[in-house]
Amino acid sequence: MARAPIGQRIRKRRQELGRSQSELAASVGISPSYLNLIEHNKRPIGGALLNRIGEAIHLDSRALAGTEEARLIAELSEMSADAGGLGIDLAAEDAAELVAISPDAARTILDLYRAYREVRLRSDLLGERLGEDSFLAEASNQVLALITTIRSYAEILKDYGDLSDAERHGFVATLVEESERLAASAGNMFDFMSGRGAGRPRPSPREAIEDFVSDHANYFPRLEAAADRTLNELPGKRPTLEALTAYMKKRFGLTVARRPPGELPVSGELVRGSVAAFSETLPRATITFRVARLIGRLGFADELAKLVAGAGFDSDDAAGRLDKALANYFAGALTMPYAAFRAAAEELHFDVLRIGQRFEASFEQVCHRLTTLRRPGAEGIPLHFLRTDIAGNISKRFSASGLRLPRYGGACPRWIVHHAFATPGRVVTQFGQLANGETYFFVARANLVEGDSVTESQHAVMIGCAMSQAHRFAYNDGIDLAAPPGIVPIGITCRQCPHDCAQRAFDRITISPASAAVT
Repeated sequence: MARAPIGQRIRKRRQELGRSQSELAASVGISPSYLNLIEHNKRPIGGALLNRIGEAIHLDSRALAGTEEARLIAELSEMSADAGGLGIDLAAEDAAELVAISPDAARTILDLYRAYREVRLRSDLLGERLGEDSFLAEASNQVLALITTIRSYAEILKDYGDLSDAERHGFVATLVEESERLAASAGNMFDFMSGRGAGRPRPSPREAIEDFVSDHANYFPRLEAAADRTLNELPGKRPTLEALTAYMKKRFGLTVARRPPGELPVSGELVRGSVAAFSETLPRATITFRVARLIGRLGFADELAKLVAGAGFDSDDAAGRLDKALANYFAGALTMPYAAFRAAAEELHFDVLRIGQRFEASFEQVCHRLTTLRRPGAEGIPLHFLRTDIAGNISKRFSASGLRLPRYGGACPRWIVHHAFATPGRVVTQFGQLANGETYFFVARANLVEGDSVTESQHAVMIGCAMSQAHRFAYNDGIDLAAPPGIVPIGITCRQCPHDCAQRAFDRITISPASAAVT
């Protein structure tokens, strides 16, 4: 997989400052030859060394790491496979070079492709809707019947001049009424065929939010600081449900109560008057998290609004969802304070369930919080995170591990996150290797649904890291990671994957300069 052009950025910045390779190398404690390899993207760089170089050339290490460039490269590569039928030939290396030379051009290409996908989706929907013969047949018959009625009454008015005023008025009134019905029926048909009001596809705000989170490395210092200030005001400075409940009462005058689910919206929570009610069927960890989220929304509304405004979204829906996502971030930072959480993660060797027991948090809450440990100088493991439902629809994704997560389709069916549904409630792990030899470690778990398994939400969460970080997980204690057992050949999406796989859902697309071919 092509990587972000970090080396080129270092070299360009060094030259802008008028510093030699030897001088910069000495200041960060490496040899000039090693810096030369880094600047030519022949050596990976991250962690403490990246921070030292960033400080030496006065660039934030997160900006230097090229998070946005990595995302652009990944999306261009996936676009090339997804649009193979258009004859687009763009290898990962070519995508990296394009992003390095002109990131604006890369963004423009992606904007054009997104517009193409939107047109294609609308075209597909129109075709599906036109195929629904029962509606169109009924609507057509209704329109024809109305036209016939209107014509008949119009002919009567034309041919019979001796009608009384009352009769003429009656016919005219009927004509007006039938004409209005005809206009409404015709409007319904046009709405049906154009998709208005009936599932017309719109650009999802999820992608915009994912880009925003990725560009910030899933780390928001201002929200971390707000959570720390709140923590210091809690009884005992511990974010337990009881402490958060007492804080809610003292700070906002709200009493936390539990109610039968039938008395609440589908979300399971409702704030009305001086009561914040939560469904009595929700687990304790969920209620604790939601109370913390409500504290964030009430106590730091201005802070959340500034971050949302800074995103520059032109969609109210996207802005509203980002506000919720940032409030969730605050809740995670409050219930799992950065320093204590990072120390516990290291102590417990990133055992997600044990960390969750210590902080009274769910598996998903812990996994998400682990991905936010990006404070400069106090980072955790660079992780990827993915949440999918039982149908394979991805609802959350983030990657700092180097693994590219699919944007325009479902993930590889061999990924352990899909197989976790076979054993809900159990943590499962996997070593997966891409066709280019890159190997990753995965940890996944599907939620354990009680009651009606059809109507209850079913999803699985997966986190993972590059193989170089796999030794930090307790799940790999005693395993020879130099030759890990049971490595599974994986891909990103079927369109790009070269593996001969029985679970392939789509043909792989290979493209030659002269023509597009499907293999």
